[in-house]
Amino acid sequence: MSTAERGLVDARLRAVRPHLVLIVLVGPLLAAGATLLGNPLPYLVIPLVLVLAGAWYFRSRLMRPRRWPVAAAVLGGLAGLHLGAMALWPLSPVTGAALGTAGYFLAVDARRRVLEPYTPELADSRVEVPWQARGDRGLHLLVAHDRITLAGSRGRFRLVRPMVALSGVGAVEQILVARRATLEVPGVGELRVTVTPGPAVRITVPPGQWIVPTDHGREIARLVARRKELAGVEG
Repeated sequence: MSTAERGLVDARLRAVRPHLVLIVLVGPLLAAGATLLGNPLPYLVIPLVLVLAGAWYFRSRLMRPRRWPVAAAVLGGLAGLHLGAMALWPLSPVTGAALGTAGYFLAVDARRRVLEPYTPELADSRVEVPWQARGDRGLHLLVAHDRITLAGSRGRFRLVRPMVALSGVGAVEQILVARRATLEVPGVGELRVTVTPGPAVRITVPPGQWIVPTDHGREIARLVARRKELAGVEG
């Protein structure tokens, strides 16, 4: 990857650092301030733990922005609950919901700034690129620098993430689906993908194929091919 290409992706990541700093610090600092207003000092441990946990999470998941909003909502919600408990106990649900919501939407904006618009430079980076299946908000194809993952669910509370290393990925091609069908994901048992008429991407993986409805099959094929090339994987 050229310096210019690397600089574009790095610029996106630098641009969202203030968002991530706000997510990590604001809620716990407000909670710490409330703790200092006449509450036992040992309760300061909770905001400190939240700061450390938030800093660790976003540092370790910097290249995986898909789950940022959920993590930010949890972090803000916990900080808000502590803030309310230290200021006035009945306020806890309100402050928890307020800070959790604020963190969520701040992280959504940060994620959008990193991933949109999709450009070829992202293929040359280590950023995990998610592609939402058409017609199914709960199903995503995740293309990382070393693997692909199909993130879906078997039920309301049962998540499943079949994962294949790039070395195990075969042909990736855009296809056209003529009629609606529900297909089982090979090797994953209960996980099924509903394919709607229109473009889709077909990915050859052991022990069969993944077919994901999407209007971005060509972009996904080029993305996987480029990342296999960078990883030194043939085919």
